[in-house]
Amino acid sequence: MARELAGALCERGAAIVSGLAQGIDAAAHGGALDAGGLTGAVLGTPLQEIYPREHVELQGRVARSLGIMTEIPPDGFATRNTFAARNRMVAAMGDVVVVVQGALNSGALITAEEAARLGRPVAALPWDSREPLGEAPHALIRSGRATLVRNADDVLELIGRKAPESGVSLGNGEDKFPTGNTASRRLAPNVAIPLHLTPIEAALYCALRERPLPLDHLASAASLTASDLSIALLALELRGLARRMPGGLARRTSSARLARDAGTGR
Repeated sequence: MARELAGALCERGAAIVSGLAQGIDAAAHGGALDAGGLTGAVLGTPLQEIYPREHVELQGRVARSLGIMTEIPPDGFATRNTFAARNRMVAAMGDVVVVVQGALNSGALITAEEAARLGRPVAALPWDSREPLGEAPHALIRSGRATLVRNADDVLELIGRKAPESGVSLGNGEDKFPTGNTASRRLAPNVAIPLHLTPIEAALYCALRERPLPLDHLASAASLTASDLSIALLALELRGLARRMPGGLARRTSSARLARDAGTGR
């Protein structure tokens, strides 16, 4: 279920962020990658530590996609608290949090609670009432803390985005951008757009310059909300396409590096 949903969301221009854990996380990352989409991970371990060990190949694929990140220093170690912190970071990075399965004491509830605290919409998939793994999503739906969703279109509806055939609604809901890089080229036809950017990433990329610009200026130029700007900028930073500067500024990276990125499709 998680694999299919992640793949469908990526086909509609979304990117998937999860925690690279066994089960749902791994399925979501795999579904995104199999669909040719972007996916990133937040780890509860130091960057050089692969956990679980069977995710060696998957972690490498995710690292080459949107990237991986962690709060844990190289000389640190994983604890129950570091994995809870990872779940909170996952919630902060998303436009919407989708709870696919989990018991009542699962980390999925930590992610959902943090998303609600941050004002992010929370979605949950319904299960057979006899399934223990449906306890977390059912509890969220019953309490009104999550919206029941059936598919990718339901998820995107929560954040005001439409299916690709009608464009993806961004910012204030008035500017519509087709999926892929078409919209970016309309905004800045003389800019070479790296491959595999989502619509909001491409819009921000076009607005960036090699000289630092204020974030509020970039949000206005790219017609992005502050939330979309933050997500897009982090994605571009992870791919080496942008750099956040002190004083609330950001800039595009060097032209030479961008040319190599555009040529390799990284």
